[in-house]
Amino acid sequence: MELWYRQPARVWEEALPCGNGRLGCMVFGHPTEERVQLNEESLWSGPPMDRLNPDSKAALPRVRRLLREGRVQEAEQLALQALSGTPENARAYQTLGDWFLDFADLAAPVEQYRRALDLDKGVQRVSFVSGGTTYTRGIFCSAPDNVIALRLDTRGPGRLHFRCRLTRPAGLDRVGRDQAAIWMEGSTGNGAVTYCAMLTAADCDGQVGVTGEFLTVEGATRAVLYLTAATGFRTPDPRAACAATLARVRDKGFAAVEADHLADYRNLYHTMHLHLGDGSRDSLPTDERLRTCADGACDPGLEGLYFAYGRYLLLCSSRPGSLPANLQGIWNEELAPPWGARFTININIEMNYWPAGPCNLDACEQPLFDLLARLDADDTGRRMAREMYGCRGFVAHHNTDLYADAAPQDQYIPASYWVMGAAWACTHIWRHYAYTRDRAMLERYYFILEDSVRFFGDFLETDEEGYAVTNPSVSPENTYILPDGTHGCMCIGPTMDNQILRDLFDGFLKASRVLGRDNDLTREIAALRARLRPTRIGPDGRLLEWRHPYGEAEPGHRHISHLYGLYPGQEITPDTPQTFAAARKTLETRLSYGGGHTGWSRAWIIGLWARLREGEKAHENLQVLLKNSTFPNLMDSHPRRDGATFQIDGNFGATAAMAEMLVYSAEDKAVLLPALPAAWADGRVEGLRLRGNAGLAMTWQGGRLQQAELKADSPLQLTLCYRDKTRTVKMDAGQTLRLNGALETL
Repeated sequence: MELWYRQPARVWEEALPCGNGRLGCMVFGHPTEERVQLNEESLWSGPPMDRLNPDSKAALPRVRRLLREGRVQEAEQLALQALSGTPENARAYQTLGDWFLDFADLAAPVEQYRRALDLDKGVQRVSFVSGGTTYTRGIFCSAPDNVIALRLDTRGPGRLHFRCRLTRPAGLDRVGRDQAAIWMEGSTGNGAVTYCAMLTAADCDGQVGVTGEFLTVEGATRAVLYLTAATGFRTPDPRAACAATLARVRDKGFAAVEADHLADYRNLYHTMHLHLGDGSRDSLPTDERLRTCADGACDPGLEGLYFAYGRYLLLCSSRPGSLPANLQGIWNEELAPPWGARFTININIEMNYWPAGPCNLDACEQPLFDLLARLDADDTGRRMAREMYGCRGFVAHHNTDLYADAAPQDQYIPASYWVMGAAWACTHIWRHYAYTRDRAMLERYYFILEDSVRFFGDFLETDEEGYAVTNPSVSPENTYILPDGTHGCMCIGPTMDNQILRDLFDGFLKASRVLGRDNDLTREIAALRARLRPTRIGPDGRLLEWRHPYGEAEPGHRHISHLYGLYPGQEITPDTPQTFAAARKTLETRLSYGGGHTGWSRAWIIGLWARLREGEKAHENLQVLLKNSTFPNLMDSHPRRDGATFQIDGNFGATAAMAEMLVYSAEDKAVLLPALPAAWADGRVEGLRLRGNAGLAMTWQGGRLQQAELKADSPLQLTLCYRDKTRTVKMDAGQTLRLNGALETL
């Protein structure tokens, strides 16, 4: 499978990504003036800050009282002053800079140009003919060796003559060189995060030199360039770390570097394959296929490519030992990117990891848990819980950064004062165990679950109906209208909070049983869970977003928070018919007012329709996402006042939603092909994962299941469902079961 194009990228949103979790790059593929935009995961805008508002703890009781009394605007104004972080903004993720290659001697016209990203190998290739010579470039980002490797070759009379340089738009303090390498180094301001990026040539049959800030190659038929980078966040001496990395790969040789990259990459990518369509459109460039979809054509093969690309983006931007994928994964060309390209934890980072379990990339989820572990520390989230709220445990709000900053981000009433961010992310710990049965992982991160539920054991208060509720809170990032016309955002006990807390508490209690923990905390949380407000239906038949049936300032809002219990949660199912019907009406109404106008919101909607078992609706929204929210390089686009920007959660959310269309997996049940659209009438999938640590392969024709193969990697007992057929299976670890469309054993 590949993305391919007949022309170089003109803008960043047409360039193609590479990454290994720590290094990332965007390759433009220009024949004479190549640009490779660079990123290093830990290059952020400054040092850690103490942003705890010193007035927050004293002001909290008054904010709570004002909300209980219905004096919403007074509560919001007090929160703006007393609960906001000081300063209001955490750190932002920044570009590392650019690597430019100048092929000034390539004067003849370029013909037979082709630029491609080979998803099967994780390698980009550019090829063209000029002056009777074929020029090829191959580039990949190696995780085992932590380098970006670029190989250039010629076939014909022409030779390679080019020069390279490294540059950065700000914070470049020094350009260095020796006989074999050039480098740039500096900091992100005020001696904050120091960095070094270093480039060298190897395996070259021409002349390599260094002149000024340029690395030059003359008269070669082949050359390999290696680039690496390091920051002071990871090592005390970034330049020495870069030099050691490049010395190692030069000694190792390109063949071994490439072989190790391919082995490492295939070990992750080739765990799953989805085949849709007949391949008849594969001969068309990807951007042309995307345009035909925008014109109304249906291209299942492109949708399968989009799915594979989503898995590629995840394994490129999140690896064990790296930071998690941020708002832009790992790819960002700006010093001040939109929303700081932070870790936004009121849906975005969670959506980034929705594909990890079902799409067989569970190893890629570890960076999320490592970030949570840093949030659950005495100087970050625990301090925030203690000194801001007077609570045990730890808390984080709707954003965090490189340093696991836990204070409220922005002075933005619809989002800043929401205490559920870390709680939502913590639900992924049990979810990960449900898919993998990795007891060692569960034991390692169990303390995070303990500290998250401890916070809510202290923070929740009892409302006038006797329910345990959050106060203050918001329904991210929405606004309600009271009967007297007052607009408000801050509230008590919104529906989403209760749904997340049920998920969090259930995961904690299940983990406690697995690990044999039975103590005062488990009993406290079990009792508290029983006091959470249930999801309720309003007078109009829709789910209530807030405790009462308020008016909506923006009925087509991008967040559909009160449907968390439908997806990604599993509280609302066909087995709860009243709330299931109310969820459907809620979604229909949101869409009727223009909901889904961002890529990530549209991706969420695809997953919601899949959970509603509406395959045609899910597919219709997938087509809308490809038409309205996808750049030519298949990256997700997010609207801004001045156009659109890349935001990666739409890619990941849509990938996960496509998996939901193929299988619904609960801990005791799996529903096969629950939302298969007519456009996917024929297809096959291998490597889907089920809760319970099992693999699933299926083939279908004419919209009907032909064969399913279930492989248990742990002891497994669940009910399989397909249409009106059900079958309970009990399997030993290592056992494989093959079934036909009637769920009969083959």
